[in-house]
Amino acid sequence: MFLDPESKLYKQLTPVFFLLPAIAIYMVFAIYPTISVIEYSFTDWNGISPERNYIGLANYERLFSDRIFWEAFRNTFVWSGVIIVINVGIGLVLAAMLARVWRARLIIQTAIVLPVVISPMAVATIWRWMYQPTGVVNQVLEAIGLGGFATPWLGSPDVVLYALAFAHSWSTIGLSVIIFLAGLQAVDEDLYEAARVDGANALQSFRFVTLPALRPVTAVVFILTLTQSFKVFDIVWATTQGGPIRFSEILSTYMYKRGALENEYGYGAAIGVSLLVIVSLATLIYMQIQNREER
Repeated sequence: MFLDPESKLYKQLTPVFFLLPAIAIYMVFAIYPTISVIEYSFTDWNGISPERNYIGLANYERLFSDRIFWEAFRNTFVWSGVIIVINVGIGLVLAAMLARVWRARLIIQTAIVLPVVISPMAVATIWRWMYQPTGVVNQVLEAIGLGGFATPWLGSPDVVLYALAFAHSWSTIGLSVIIFLAGLQAVDEDLYEAARVDGANALQSFRFVTLPALRPVTAVVFILTLTQSFKVFDIVWATTQGGPIRFSEILSTYMYKRGALENEYGYGAAIGVSLLVIVSLATLIYMQIQNREER
């Protein structure tokens, strides 16, 4: 028996029916794999054998004494910090500048956004070539008289992580700029006019008008950048595979090595769950800080 289209229950259930396909897809391709990984993290499964022995918290206890895990943990936070500074900080500045430019705005905007659509493997190939000792980066430094800064970027333990973080930000900052531009278009121009009447210069208007108005947008960009930076794998693996001497090893590459290459799937799953917990905690802490500032 079908419900009456005019009934209250029918109207309440209609949105649910439209959401069911999306919910089903999300459950199959997101929730179920996540639950499976959590389950595997409590086993010694090698990823091949049908036999899975439950070993409790042994994999997580092993993490605390795993020196390489903590090196990757530290590198991941440094990596994410650099990417957040570039994508959020510089991305906001670029968006604010672009919002005031009308001539050639479309060309500049396209140039900033274009790297976003390039595949991560292509980005890795481009920057691996540019970072070679005889590559474009060192050639440009030599040409402008800064040859003393030329270095084997992907072979130097001191700079490899920062070089890769910059390459990743180059390919993703366009999304941050677009989101910030959308937020800037929603800022009331009367606020800038009032700031100018009060004698505020461009820098003061940016600080006291733009930044407070874009606080919700900044939170969105921060969270997107944070989650994206923590799960990056392609560019690091395609360039250095965590080298040299693990100085560019991050949690995602270490998880892959342990799980897929060394057939320690249970331990790799534990690393993946740890990564999930770290990202979730960082996001919650940031959101709590944002909520307190808005009160």
